Amino acid sequence: MLTKVQYDYLKQDLVLAGVWDTIVKESPIIQRLPMKPVNNDIVKYNIELTMPTVSWLQPGDTITENVGTVEQRTTNIYTLIGDADTDKSMVKMNPLQNPEATDIEAKSKAMAHAFELCFIMGQTTTATSAKEFKGLLRMLAEIESASTTDLDGVNNSQVIAVNAASGAVTMAYIDQLIDQVKPGKPDMMLMSRRARRKLNALARAAGSGILPIELKEFGMFMDSYNGIPLFVSDWMPDNIQDGASSILDIINFNQATARASGYDNTIIFALKISEDDVTGMQAGGMTHEREPFVESKNVIRNRFSWNVSAMCKKKFSLSALININPDS
Repeated sequence: MLTKVQYDYLKQDLVLAGVWDTIVKESPIIQRLPMKPVNNDIVKYNIELTMPTVSWLQPGDTITENVGTVEQRTTNIYTLIGDADTDKSMVKMNPLQNPEATDIEAKSKAMAHAFELCFIMGQTTTATSAKEFKGLLRMLAEIESASTTDLDGVNNSQVIAVNAASGAVTMAYIDQLIDQVKPGKPDMMLMSRRARRKLNALARAAGSGILPIELKEFGMFMDSYNGIPLFVSDWMPDNIQDGASSILDIINFNQATARASGYDNTIIFALKISEDDVTGMQAGGMTHEREPFVESKNVIRNRFSWNVSAMCKKKFSLSALININPDS
């Protein structure tokens, strides 16, 4: 299956192609995330929690029937939208620049940042909105049950706490994180820049572990661990409260918020990416509308709209390390 990026490069709208080129550069998640087409605003799907078992029999034994455990989860498709107005007089008075192109690029970055923040934090803290889809933290909590907000690892094997409050990550914990994603290995690990610096330091101290690899579809080099790409998002929080036991305990993530003792934890995710694992969903592709006349304003308006969501269909397709202080 083509990725979202590859699909949208086939579009005829040159402005939209430029928008996606900018979005891809801004978002490591969109670079790899497939998009499943849907045609409804409410999506119900089955999440596989346990595998069925089989038995060894002696002659005359009764066969035990079971089909494993599957539970239904629900998510919604939400609309991410933005207008970019360019003053027509500025277009006339800028012969050496293209103000409209500049405004479109800025709006493209905003769209990428909004999607990436939602993909991680959607419908969790008070920093999020009920008008956005459920992010990785909410998906991970709901692996336990549809109403669970716990993120303590007590009843959820996919959540690994390195400490009851706050502790140092080790290569052994990274290996444990990887092992919770199966079958096979994760397609990516997602972390903050600070967490990646910590992993690089651990690798240098060990003399091996993290190596650069080239992502063929994007022609760029990035760090990897055991062949797994390490993706960095500026929207991964580094200021989570020590011992946060619920997704609702995670403070408002703001890049300007100063990290302080007691509020200096982060999270590292491991994900399998496909339509049957962690995937995006969209009702149609992103659309672009250009309106050269806007009532009461002397502007050209470019509007970008995307009906989008995400889901995790299998328990063992997503895991996380929590209560990590990347500076310890």
